Amino acid sequence: MKLLTFLTRRQAWLSPTEIAREFKLDGGRVTSRTIHRWFLRLREAGAFVYYPYPKANVLGLQDVFVRVYGARHEGIFGILPFGSSFNVEVSLGTGQPFVTQGYWVPGSSVDEFRAYWRAARDLGLVEEVAIFQSRNTHFIFSPFHEMIAEDGLVSVKKPVDNSHFEALLKRNLRGPFEVRVGDVIAKSPLVIPVVLEHIWTHFSSAQLWAVIREKGEEPIRAYLHGSRARALRRPGAALRLLQAQWASLMGDFDEVFLQPRVFFDWRGLRNLMVVSFVIRPGSVDRMVEAALRASEHSVFTTLKPGVGYEETALVSCFSPMERLLDLLDVVRSFHRDREPPVVAVQDQRATFELFQPAFCRVDWRLFDPTALVWRFDGSAYVERLKEFKPRANELVVSRSPVKSAWTRLGEQPET
Repeated sequence: MKLLTFLTRRQAWLSPTEIAREFKLDGGRVTSRTIHRWFLRLREAGAFVYYPYPKANVLGLQDVFVRVYGARHEGIFGILPFGSSFNVEVSLGTGQPFVTQGYWVPGSSVDEFRAYWRAARDLGLVEEVAIFQSRNTHFIFSPFHEMIAEDGLVSVKKPVDNSHFEALLKRNLRGPFEVRVGDVIAKSPLVIPVVLEHIWTHFSSAQLWAVIREKGEEPIRAYLHGSRARALRRPGAALRLLQAQWASLMGDFDEVFLQPRVFFDWRGLRNLMVVSFVIRPGSVDRMVEAALRASEHSVFTTLKPGVGYEETALVSCFSPMERLLDLLDVVRSFHRDREPPVVAVQDQRATFELFQPAFCRVDWRLFDPTALVWRFDGSAYVERLKEFKPRANELVVSRSPVKSAWTRLGEQPET
């Protein structure tokens, strides 16, 4: 846990050799071989996650979340090949469940994305949908080793110092926000499949290249020209090309990535719940303060700042159950709006029963490396919706009222 905490606080993606140079355990050094062995063990037994988390907007993608009420077929959540997360939650205000799904939508296709969900509603496949656009997803990791006991019990025993993330959040949230393919990506589009495949838990260059080639040489050939294209015929040259691209990307870490993401199978932890809330703090500084305050009661916190002038924020917390009242106090202290805040808890069993891999996968083959645009076939996605006839008396989740913090389908998105 000390190693994982160390990784969250280094603004880089480190190899075992690089970690061994800096990391010390109880004052003593740890060899790169030991770090490598720990990583293997964590991945095999603990679903260990460690990768550089990209700025979606620099990839030309808009971070979007939908809240779906009264879904009548789970297939609707697997059609769009831009999914990034999936969750079933229960409102603390009404006791009603709903699905929250995250997407990385091509910036130019947000209107078509909204049309997809309007079609789902008009076809009777859902009762209502609310949409929330975010300026990327940011993470706050509390010191794991201070909050998680050897038996998996989670508790907050002393004040939590997350000042590292306060500085990081303020730096990332101040300044303009634009969804477009960044200059680093435009110079070398091959990093699109490299970055996205790293997210789906591929680690070594050889493993990464093998997975990319499994999806067909034709899609990857579009990224390579001249001598680079010939590298496809020589595995050694292809690996060197991939490694060179990745090394170059790491040199521009802060331009392309927000931070490293570090996590593991949290289901093995005891006394843990997932709480989310939508609030309007009124300013970026208060938004950051609210997320930091919530993180003092959480092992892991995500902040999704809304796109717009009202500074709406979606915050999710992996917290000990006894900290629920503390989190509600944060909500009361920072929410400034006539409408009440939206607070919900995860239904873990329903989430894992309904989840399918297709719900969370961004298909890099839909990116055109020559034109630097993403393809979003809205009409085809709507046609596929029609395959799922509503089940007359069966709901995947039941309905809950849509709150105004999220944009209703009939309204214009916030700008």
